[in-house]
Amino acid sequence: MRKSFPLGVVFALIVSLVLFACARAAPTATPTRAPAVTPTPTTVPTPTTRPGPRGTLNVSVANLGNEVWLVRMPTSDEAPIMDAVFDALIGFDTKTQAFPQTGGSHPGLAAKWSVELTPDGGSLWKMTLRKGVQFHQGWGELTAEDVKFTVNEFFKPQSVHPYTFGYVAWVGKDINNFKIVDNYSFEVKSNEQNFLQVRRLSMAGLGLSPISKKYQEAVGEDAVGKRPVGTGSFELVDHKRNQKVSLKAVNNHWRQTPDVAEVNITVVPEIATNIAMLRTGQVDLTSIPAKYKKELEAAGLNIFRGEMAKAFNMFFGGMFLPTREKYNPASPWTGKEPTGESPTLVRKALNLAIDRQAIMDKILFNEAVPKVISFNFQKPGVYWWKNDWKPYPYDAKGAKEAITKAGYPNGFDTQMYLISLAWAPENVDMSEAIASMWEQNLGLKVKRQPTEYRPTVRQKLVERSSADWTYLYTNASISDPVNYGCGCCIGPSWATILHTEHPKVDEICGPLLKEFDLQKQVPLIQALGDFLYQNYWTAPIASGNVLWAAGPKVKDYPVFPGASTLKNLELITLK
Repeated sequence: MRKSFPLGVVFALIVSLVLFACARAAPTATPTRAPAVTPTPTTVPTPTTRPGPRGTLNVSVANLGNEVWLVRMPTSDEAPIMDAVFDALIGFDTKTQAFPQTGGSHPGLAAKWSVELTPDGGSLWKMTLRKGVQFHQGWGELTAEDVKFTVNEFFKPQSVHPYTFGYVAWVGKDINNFKIVDNYSFEVKSNEQNFLQVRRLSMAGLGLSPISKKYQEAVGEDAVGKRPVGTGSFELVDHKRNQKVSLKAVNNHWRQTPDVAEVNITVVPEIATNIAMLRTGQVDLTSIPAKYKKELEAAGLNIFRGEMAKAFNMFFGGMFLPTREKYNPASPWTGKEPTGESPTLVRKALNLAIDRQAIMDKILFNEAVPKVISFNFQKPGVYWWKNDWKPYPYDAKGAKEAITKAGYPNGFDTQMYLISLAWAPENVDMSEAIASMWEQNLGLKVKRQPTEYRPTVRQKLVERSSADWTYLYTNASISDPVNYGCGCCIGPSWATILHTEHPKVDEICGPLLKEFDLQKQVPLIQALGDFLYQNYWTAPIASGNVLWAAGPKVKDYPVFPGASTLKNLELITLK
């Protein structure tokens, strides 16, 4: 006999924790528990009443990744296009930071959905799609068969989506556990009880975005990668590689008809060129580093801000299970076991040698707050916070004492990746600053190597082969410690893409992912935070704001909470 949990109760607890951190990122976001909801009919809701799409918006971005728009391929670079072209399966409300079954600012393709926990430790998911939702270019109505076809994409060996493991595990590693009930309804018998899946299903750009089975089987995967067909508010109509992508608004879209009729997204890698194009009217919207804020405000341009939208974290490569083939016990910060005295002292020294305030003042221009724990514990005010978590101080003397006690009085030679990121142009400058601080305060000799995150660094994380390297990585969005601590990034060891892993993280995350009571989750999250904090597991630097500068044509750009990439295109309004 299955044990059924009312969604209003279960998700009120889970959602309050899972995305509460994002609420800190948005000035207007008010963290609340998800209210109980009453299922609504499965027909398509009436789109928000607005004038028909009009005008053209020109946006510039630093890059669009590999420019292959396959559902199993995207990173944050490709996400802006995927987010515009596709819709999420489960709805998300940016105001309440919840996942309502109906309504919300971003309703999902599933009009009804539920989860039943089963005695065997698994769960049964039931979903009913909205009727009448159409794929672009006349490729027909979205059905349950399309969703199953999309899930099956993650079983392909070439799948490099960050949630590949999560989607495969959701269906018990067997696509036959995805049962089609009728054209609009399906069930998934999962072997796990993992409510992180709710969050994954609520994401369009980096989530499970249903694709058209009919279209892909007709034109082939290569063609789909160049010209994706989704159900989103915009249709991709033109793509010139490494140059521009043009989007056309979908009239009478089931969810949100855009205000803008056409959006041209141009690839402009150089920041100076982006700003020059903005000032001369060649583009209407572009992301800017904080150092240009005052200059552009003085020129009469509008600045739209997303608070705490980027997470700057320095990682010590090779922090993986010692049983891994490529684990290096000779690395100063890993040793035979990373929690040993010497490697812990080395990581402490590397942390204390960083002047975080100087970085925030000189590089982030005060558009940031100091970070206490990496991925993503936020700051005081969230439910799981502990008052004894304080930012690591800048203590050059203490850093030198620690590294000397660890057995490296004269420092050591090391290597650092200088990673260029489209959504964080500050990443390289901050890396250089930290390398210089280590050299000056600890006597390290840091060999720098400019590179890109994908494929170089990302592949090393998949292979667990990043030993002997340090690197600063800026996450393009901020969510919560459950998602990043137990879904990816700092553990657990069963995740596909990781910066670190350890049996202690596994020990905490196992029960945390299965815990549905908010009060029982909090001590587990705090235990995870204590482990990371007390062992100097990473070097958290800052949580930064994202700034978008706009020309006179743009009336409003409601920046998506906690995200630094281009999102919410359908909500941009023109004057």
